[in-house]
Amino acid sequence: MRDSTDKKEVTIDNFDKKFIDSLIPNPDENYSVFYAKIKGYSNDKIRLSISPVKIENPESYYYFIGDFEEEVRLDYYGESNKYISFDPYKATQGKVKLKYQL
Repeated sequence: MRDSTDKKEVTIDNFDKKFIDSLIPNPDENYSVFYAKIKGYSNDKIRLSISPVKIENPESYYYFIGDFEEEVRLDYYGESNKYISFDPYKATQGKVKLKYQL
């Protein structure tokens, strides 16, 4: 994948700590959607948060457990950075591949 501030991919297999990252819109681009794909497995519930601010918002939580492969699409028009947070929450083991882009 290209080195970019508006498109990233990460594999998470350390369930001892949270992962937080941001996407920064390119001022020369037009955007219409925020897209995230999460695929993997966990031995208990994990939590994903997507927000325009670095502070997590419980209303923006997505929960996953066991084997999963899901996509999240949200309206987005380049108005701000987008923050994505992966929280192992109750899980202690697993592996998650996360792709996210503006």
